[in-house]
Amino acid sequence: MSDEVMTDLQSHFAKEQVVHLATAEGNQPRVRPVTLIHLDGRFYVITGARGGVNAAKLAQIRNNPKVEYYLTVKGEGSNGFIRGEGTATIVDEGETKVRLHGEIEWASSYFPTPDHPDYVLLEFHPKGYSYRKPGTADIVKLESK
Repeated sequence: MSDEVMTDLQSHFAKEQVVHLATAEGNQPRVRPVTLIHLDGRFYVITGARGGVNAAKLAQIRNNPKVEYYLTVKGEGSNGFIRGEGTATIVDEGETKVRLHGEIEWASSYFPTPDHPDYVLLEFHPKGYSYRKPGTADIVKLESK
């Protein structure tokens, strides 16, 4: 059953989708919209437009790498959702940063070059998911494989 549910959950990920990402600043959660990128079975967020590596969300992740995102899944009847929990790390590896800068159409309009100081790439490492399929009321918890 859980393999079927995981396959259904994963079918909702596009190459790019807007999610709400939660980080922690001390004991206060901070939530902001970001673009979650799903590429080659991995998850990334391009961020840092204001402040680059000194952006507040990056300081929060360095202090506590545990993050969670929320993705609304549109459906008939009622919407569902995917809530992904895990950790985030800053990607320093140049090849991946260059690749995503070139593949994500809007990235070059925010950051002229892949080595621009405000261009920061995060990788999200999922630990698990809470999933409510559209049109249902049940929430299923799944561990990432």
